[in-house]
Amino acid sequence: MKMTEIRTEKKIDGVTAPKLDAKLKEALAGGETELVIDMDETTYISSVGLRAFVSAQKKINKTGGSMVLTHVKPCILEIFEVTGFAGVLTIES
Repeated sequence: MKMTEIRTEKKIDGVTAPKLDAKLKEALAGGETELVIDMDETTYISSVGLRAFVSAQKKINKTGGSMVLTHVKPCILEIFEVTGFAGVLTIES
């Protein structure tokens, strides 16, 4: 079982989300089955960032692996809840 930890930036938006998406795709292409996404620094996420996480979650589900978002701040957790993604993603505050 391979595990990778990815740290997110302060803002996950149209500028930074493509970098995050590339990191997620690279990890999954490399055969990772366990992803830990450390969101300790993140205070803002746009719809582009949400899409990157949902896309990665769908791909890792197909492999039987798991992805966990850790250190999620309350303001980001609220966005996940309002959008309904809290039920799709594994989140640890």
